[in-house]
Amino acid sequence: MWKKRILCLVLVLCAALAMTACKQKETFPTTPQELATEAPQDEQNIFGDTPIPQAIDFDDGSYDPTQEEGGDEEEVVAADVNEQTPAPTMQSEYAGATPVLIDPIDKPTPTPLPTLTFNYDKYEAKALGLTFEAPAGWLVDDSQPDTYTLTNPDPSMDYAAQLSIRLVPVSKNYTKNELIKEVKGTLDTLGSEGFKKFERSNTAGRKFMNSDAIYANYTGTTTDGVKVAGRIIIACVNKTLYILHVSYPQGYTKTYVDNVYDKFRHTVKTISQ
Repeated sequence: MWKKRILCLVLVLCAALAMTACKQKETFPTTPQELATEAPQDEQNIFGDTPIPQAIDFDDGSYDPTQEEGGDEEEVVAADVNEQTPAPTMQSEYAGATPVLIDPIDKPTPTPLPTLTFNYDKYEAKALGLTFEAPAGWLVDDSQPDTYTLTNPDPSMDYAAQLSIRLVPVSKNYTKNELIKEVKGTLDTLGSEGFKKFERSNTAGRKFMNSDAIYANYTGTTTDGVKVAGRIIIACVNKTLYILHVSYPQGYTKTYVDNVYDKFRHTVKTISQ
């Protein structure tokens, strides 16, 4: 009798253990559909699909030279519509975030450029019928009847800065659009001679020789590897183009614009020949 009871108890315990084991048995996906369902989702790309826009470079043609000015300059919008560069956009929920630029900690600090100071003399370009003020001691070249050039003789500079004024008779008084074409053409010619890299800015307008004028900046690297920059402004007065060109070492744009280009523009006068 006791043996039967013990046997029944053992059978009951075995059945209970078997049921518990079935409940704890793990199942694993075996078909491709099951595997795809169980695969974890990729992490979200916080920068979206659009790369972070690069900083606008002076040399890409979108630079506006009026940013350097303060006074009577004006933008020339209608004639420069094809030159405008649209601002880059970011299509992402993080588009409003400001990208943080990280420079290597061992990036060398650029050597500050030496400060330049100027004293001025009065120069007289008799063949052109002009008088003006410019840095004292610059070398004069008036060998061409239509051009008067001053050159900085400082041997410590890797590029000798120049100021030249040239007069070109034309058949009529030019409009602003015609002056824009003249500035662009002059810069295209300049860039094709002695430069391995040359870029110009957009054009802008301001007064020169008491008349409406158009000007633009440029930067370039000569075939000898020297980095230069400059500005050309052209006005048309009484069927004559007045073409002022100031060139200087890169890095000194503000110095030469404020102290050479502006000094000429504000002091130039016509004299009777």
